[in-house]
Amino acid sequence: MATPHRAGPGHLTAVHEPGTNIPHEPARADVHDQHEPGAVPTFEPPELEHEEGGTSGAKVSVATQLVRLAEDGYNLGCTADGDTFALAKHGPQIVRQLRGGRSSLRAELAHAHYDRTGTAASQSALADACAVLEGKAARTEPAELNLRVAEHNGDLVLDLGDATGRAVLITPHMWKLTDTPPVLFRRTALTGPLPEPVGGCGFSGLWEALNVADRYQPIVLAVLIAALIPSIPHPVVLLTGEQGTGKSTATARLASVIDPSPAQLRKAPRDVEAWTTAAAGSWIVPIDNLSAVTEWLSDALCRACTGDGDVRRTLYSNGDLYVISFRRIPLINGIDVGALRGDLADRLVHLALERIPDTARRREQEMAQHWTRTHPRVLGALLDLAVQVLAVLPTIELDSAPRMADFARVLAAVDHVCRTDGLATYLGLRDELAEDAAGSDPVLMALGANVTGEFTGTAAELVTLLHPVDGDGQPVADRALAKGWPTTARQLTAVLTRQAPTLRQLGWDVLKLERGSDPHIKAVRWHLVPPADAPGRGDGEPRRAVNGAADAADAPIGLLPQVNVGIRVAASGAASLRHPGHDAAHRPGGRDSAASAPVLSRDAASDAATHTPILTSENEDHAALAASAAPNTYLLGPSPRAAS
Repeated sequence: MATPHRAGPGHLTAVHEPGTNIPHEPARADVHDQHEPGAVPTFEPPELEHEEGGTSGAKVSVATQLVRLAEDGYNLGCTADGDTFALAKHGPQIVRQLRGGRSSLRAELAHAHYDRTGTAASQSALADACAVLEGKAARTEPAELNLRVAEHNGDLVLDLGDATGRAVLITPHMWKLTDTPPVLFRRTALTGPLPEPVGGCGFSGLWEALNVADRYQPIVLAVLIAALIPSIPHPVVLLTGEQGTGKSTATARLASVIDPSPAQLRKAPRDVEAWTTAAAGSWIVPIDNLSAVTEWLSDALCRACTGDGDVRRTLYSNGDLYVISFRRIPLINGIDVGALRGDLADRLVHLALERIPDTARRREQEMAQHWTRTHPRVLGALLDLAVQVLAVLPTIELDSAPRMADFARVLAAVDHVCRTDGLATYLGLRDELAEDAAGSDPVLMALGANVTGEFTGTAAELVTLLHPVDGDGQPVADRALAKGWPTTARQLTAVLTRQAPTLRQLGWDVLKLERGSDPHIKAVRWHLVPPADAPGRGDGEPRRAVNGAADAADAPIGLLPQVNVGIRVAASGAASLRHPGHDAAHRPGGRDSAASAPVLSRDAASDAATHTPILTSENEDHAALAASAAPNTYLLGPSPRAAS
């Protein structure tokens, strides 16, 4: 890695291309004045005027003085949502909100006025000045403010979150530190500083902190790489395990890799408003010790993956509204979060943590100090991998993509670079989550118990077929049914429409038949075919549900067959991305993961000696880069946890 240095005002401070040294780029032109890295974003205000309009002795109001102070020291701007901000003309390019806490422009103006005059500006003067500044800012061309990560001309930008305003620019050829990011970042009270990354290292420090099984490691890396790409949907990450498996520590470390925060772990939100407020303040939203996922939280987590928003009334106003819109990465943990709805399960990455023996436990302070030492190297290794993933990502094609298709492509690219089979593991986890989601729904359990052959009929006929019976075989009264059990055709149609993707993932054929032009067909009709290997197909009388649930011994077998989902991954113009000898349809749960799963780690001796540069020319096209990435750049060997 190139030795970090200070190249002078406005110059890049460090350039790193994985495994190779390259010349530093010349300083790019900047409209802002030059500054020394690390300087605080303050300004020297001009002498205050004491006359106005040529009338001798007429003093300028304090509010006007504050407006002039702001205009001389800051450029004003606004976002497409109407939020106004200020950007210092001198010093680090850190956006300040006009109103807010200690880092707001209002607070800076109050401090500057006192320094110049020795008197404090009144609240009314500050309010009047901010009102004028907001009006001026609203007239500017809307600009985009990013939180922690951003994209610029196909490259990625990571905000270090410190007082210097520096960021990391990540391209398909290299990553580098820059004092003048090409995009604007906003900071919140939840934004913590990242360490300066150190390239050319491995992920051993990450695996020591996370306590995940070896077969999950490619998925973890794909989650972190995808977190650097703000424009794609991101999966909800769920960490589970029994008491003492290090769930809270793993959640905090995983979130802090690219988005450290003063509040690294947060309690579960009580309602949608609390969730929106918490999620708006950080790029990764870690929720600790979740006991259950309520319906509103399940919907909120799903919306956060693809993009969420809220509209609220502005405080102290009758009609003004302000908009909160965001896309986030939810990261939750718990011993058992209970039943999950199918739409959330389809967006989930479930990582089961391993038990930590008592002999391997370490003190909290010791682990924190170790993470402080290893964090720069872990971040550098992630940036090294991100460069390689960006290079091969345009060549990745999925013949069959899961719901989180963008994440699956990133995972396939990680597999290609690291020679792992994380995509097959991820697909297997999706099948398991679909089975769990279906097994927790009594209607689907009854469906698996009763529909043992091809069914074509109305929703009303299906309601009768699925209606629970008592021990004597008589239909159970509606008032005795489980809460939420569908008793009408409309209710059952709603359930089947919501659960159809889950059923199809488990091997069912589910088709909602259109009414067509026949005037005699007025009811909605369904065509259902259970999986080919479901027991009981064509064996006569279906098994009836008892008290709203199928028989525990029969329903899981008939409803939840072991279905292998095969996805062929290939790169145009490059060799196949399938791991040699690997069957893409293989379910990872059936193998000895401890014996055969590849591990992404390096020992200290190999870090400096065996790092293979694969991206050495900025003129190579994507296909050539993909082909050159074939050598394994990350050594496969026993993890530090296993070795100990």
